[in-house]
Amino acid sequence: MMMRVTNMVSKKVLIAFSSLMMLLFFSCKEKGNVYKPNLSGSQGEMLIVMNDSVRESVGGKTLAAIMQQSMVGLPQAEPLFDTSIIPHRAFSERMKPFRNLILVNIKNNYNADIKFYKDRWGKQHAMAEIYAKDTWQLDSLVKAQEIKLAGFFVKAERDRNQIYYRKYINQTLTEKFKNRWGAFMIVPVNFKENKPGKNFEWMSNETPLTSQGLLVYSFEYTGYESITEAYLLNKRDSVLRINVPGPSDGSYMTTEGRVPVTYKRFEYNDHQIVEIRGLWRVEGDIMGGPFVSFAHIDPENSRIVVTEGYVYAPEKPEKRNLVWQLESILYSFRFLADNKEANKEGE
Repeated sequence: MMMRVTNMVSKKVLIAFSSLMMLLFFSCKEKGNVYKPNLSGSQGEMLIVMNDSVRESVGGKTLAAIMQQSMVGLPQAEPLFDTSIIPHRAFSERMKPFRNLILVNIKNNYNADIKFYKDRWGKQHAMAEIYAKDTWQLDSLVKAQEIKLAGFFVKAERDRNQIYYRKYINQTLTEKFKNRWGAFMIVPVNFKENKPGKNFEWMSNETPLTSQGLLVYSFEYTGYESITEAYLLNKRDSVLRINVPGPSDGSYMTTEGRVPVTYKRFEYNDHQIVEIRGLWRVEGDIMGGPFVSFAHIDPENSRIVVTEGYVYAPEKPEKRNLVWQLESILYSFRFLADNKEANKEGE
């Protein structure tokens, strides 16, 4: 009997000790900022925390308008972010890991400032904290920092997509891409190759309601004239006419010329890129949708490699997230010769 009681006591002590160790383990992880909760909210959602008086002020309305502005290059107007606004009194601990979060702090002794945080209260968490002495200063601050503020959260969404796609990469198509174009680009596992063409590659992800396509082609780089808006669009239309047929006989993909495109130049992953956004349509049919095209300049090899993403989703009016997903793939592009890390990616 004594042996039995001793064993029972030992078991209780062991259970209590194990529970204590687990509690200490997780407490240490949290204190060391190692453990972080998963995000709440869906792609494109944003939570703005500012008191009611600030929300109704000129500065509060400016901030909301910046985050709710229409995304460029879509066939129907869609906000850059789906925003919810709550006062500080309603902001609780469980809301801290919201995926895109802005805290607005107004006090007469504050200096105007915006502080940006990544992974602060959750995995892949994006947060901005805005300080201003009054709502007029808030208005001036967010107007001056509009591009940086909106761009921070757009990039956060792109980075989340890339992290996900890197977990589910199509090894065969990614390796084929590297060998054919001398560059690395994420090709997700749900993308399949369509009929290839001469110096042309076409991959797509087809579902019953949506089609996301990736187009790749290259041509000679001869200087600035090779990257003008007119030249790139003419090249695009000539390549797609040959390689991307529509469903009807004689139909083909082309640029929708009745809506202006946007043209932008920037540097990313150690090379110059020209971005064109606009709408595509099928000549000879009624298909169409948004596209975003990146012309990657490779002067050392006298070439331009174009990577493009397009969306076709006639039954789905919201296309913002589908375009963002394609953008995250396009932003992963790196020339192999210029980046040793890119050579190893996908292996």
